[in-house]
Parts: sequence; C-alpha cells; structure tokens
Amino acid sequence: MSNNRSDASAAAELAALVDAVDACRARLTALAERRNAAIRNADDDSDSLLVSIYEAERGLSSAIRLLQRAVRTAR
Repeated sequence: MSNNRSDASAAAELAALVDAVDACRARLTALAERRNAAIRNADDDSDSLLVSIYEAERGLSSAIRLLQRAVRTAR
C-alpha cells in the first residue's frame, strides 16, 4: 500500500515536471520564432544562435516524452 502511495506521489511530481518543462519548451519555441523573423530580413541565413535554440527545443521535447513515460510507469 505504501508503495502505491509513493508511486502516486512520484507520478504527480513527474506530471508537474512535464508541465514545467513544456512551458520552457513553449518559451523556446516563441524565442526561436522571434529570432527567425528577425534574421529573415538579414543577408546571412546562417544563425548559430537560432540553431542552438532549435537544438535546445528538441532536447526539451525529448525530455518531455521521457517524463511522460515515467508518469505512465509510476501509475
């Protein structure tokens, strides 16, 4: 019984983390969109900052999927 409560507590905490990481990912997406719009008018299409932002966004998307899997496992 105690293990079930522990798993439920872990699932709740993990679900909260999913929400927090997803909020961070959404902020990165918005930043990337603004950056992309800003450089669209520039002469140079290569933007290492934008590439880095996209990589971070993909990393957070992967983290969200892993956290969601952990939530399912804890339930």
